[in-house]
Amino acid sequence: MGGAVAVGLLIEEHRVEIQETWAEAVKSSKLGGDPALEFAVGPLLRELSLAMRGDEHRVGGPRPDAHARCAVLVRSAASPARCAREFKLLHRAVWDTLRGAGRIVAADERRAADEWLDDALTAALERLERIHTRIELLEKGPEVVRPAAAPWPARPTVAAPAPTAVPRPPSQRPPPLPWMRNASASHTGLE
Repeated sequence: MGGAVAVGLLIEEHRVEIQETWAEAVKSSKLGGDPALEFAVGPLLRELSLAMRGDEHRVGGPRPDAHARCAVLVRSAASPARCAREFKLLHRAVWDTLRGAGRIVAADERRAADEWLDDALTAALERLERIHTRIELLEKGPEVVRPAAAPWPARPTVAAPAPTAVPRPPSQRPPPLPWMRNASASHTGLE
């Protein structure tokens, strides 16, 4: 991207006008709701100009991926289709603003800037997809997986030993009560 230094400087110089042109285009297109890129447009244009100039690593030392940083600023409630439409409007705003300012941009410089914006769109859509997947999982709750109804192995049956009566020795038996002796004798007719 070394040959795109000029377009990087132009984008930096006209960043405010590009952002305003984009905002007007979003309003006039009547996409409805809050713009998905409302917070991301300024940083996207800044990162684009740094990338085109080759300054992305010189300013403030090593930095994480610019696309990922900007994707975080894309409104997470936006639909992927809306996000793509707004990026299309951003492409148009960049080139219409520079053309309106009388700036001439070479085809290879324009292609480099368009590819950078396309990569930023890809990063934003990937992040939106992950967010929407997480939201769906949270709304559904965890999926409970029940094991298949496999027959349990039969437990071996062990016959319990039959209870055995243990006779008491005669000396441990209580003596019969007197009234019981008379009752049993009257029943038998022994009296």
